[in-house]
Amino acid sequence: QSEDEGLVILWYYDESDRITHRTVNGEPAEQWQYDGHGWLTDISHLSEGHRVAVHYGYDDKGRLTGECQTVENPETGELLWQHETKHAYNEQGLANRVTPDSLPPVEWLTYGSGYLAGMKLGGTPLVEYTRDRLHRETVRSFGSMAGSNAAYELTSTYTPAGQLQSQHLNSLVYDRDYGWSDNGDLVRISGPRQTREYGYSATGRLESVRTLAPDLDIRIPYATDPAGNRLPDPELHPDSTLTVWPDNRIAEDAHYVYRHDEYGRLTEKTDRIPAGVIRTDDERTHHYHYDSQHRLVFYTRIQHGEPLVESRYLYDPLGRRMAKRVWRRERDLTGWMSLSRKPE
Repeated sequence: QSEDEGLVILWYYDESDRITHRTVNGEPAEQWQYDGHGWLTDISHLSEGHRVAVHYGYDDKGRLTGECQTVENPETGELLWQHETKHAYNEQGLANRVTPDSLPPVEWLTYGSGYLAGMKLGGTPLVEYTRDRLHRETVRSFGSMAGSNAAYELTSTYTPAGQLQSQHLNSLVYDRDYGWSDNGDLVRISGPRQTREYGYSATGRLESVRTLAPDLDIRIPYATDPAGNRLPDPELHPDSTLTVWPDNRIAEDAHYVYRHDEYGRLTEKTDRIPAGVIRTDDERTHHYHYDSQHRLVFYTRIQHGEPLVESRYLYDPLGRRMAKRVWRRERDLTGWMSLSRKPE
């Protein structure tokens, strides 16, 4: 059992100490099922009124061979959507191929203990890697079937300390040189058109970014409180006396005013009207709603008291977003402006 700000989570186990299901504030959450070998075969939960599950298949060595995501109507059991991904292995037992539904397989070539040497989509080479004795990438070949016919080659070099020192991409202006401090902080990125320099505090936090180019010299300062939260720009807001954000939650910046709930989740974001600008009640407010697992499930943007956009999100039991439905404000046949009846 765990409890946080009134959120009570209970875990349940079988006689083999395998987790079987979980409840959040008394409501059912995820459910786990196993086969005779003790291997996980299914995990499911309810998301936005749908039964969402992930099903697993294995070979006789216990290696994952398939993963199938399904969305069902929990009342009728009707299958609404599914997607399956198959996995394969080489002779050494390393994963080397993934085949998603209705797509060519993605294959990768490895050597040694699993270092990536190249990838293919179907029978088409996508990218190949050349590595040094420390297995660091030194050449990346890609484009136009890769290999000896590769359209592009990205070469990389390293410092004696192992930090990235330079990158060069043929056929395009993409030369980059990297500079590092004795503390291991990135302090400079130089290219053909511009250079960026980074400044840090004694504690290693980013304090400034300077951009240099012909006829250009811009320095952007950054200020933070002791917890690392961004503070108002000291040059743009010299009169600001703010030195710390209570509860580590930023309440406002130059563009928005923010509201958070007891869990620290962002619940509202409202346009901030600049001083001196004459505008009346046309600020846009973004509203964010979450489930008991702190996942965003509903979003709406409101202006003049009317919704402009609404969206809802669906997740699998592992927290991966599976679907998004969006309704936008549009003019209907009667001439009224309202949210669309059907989502995108």
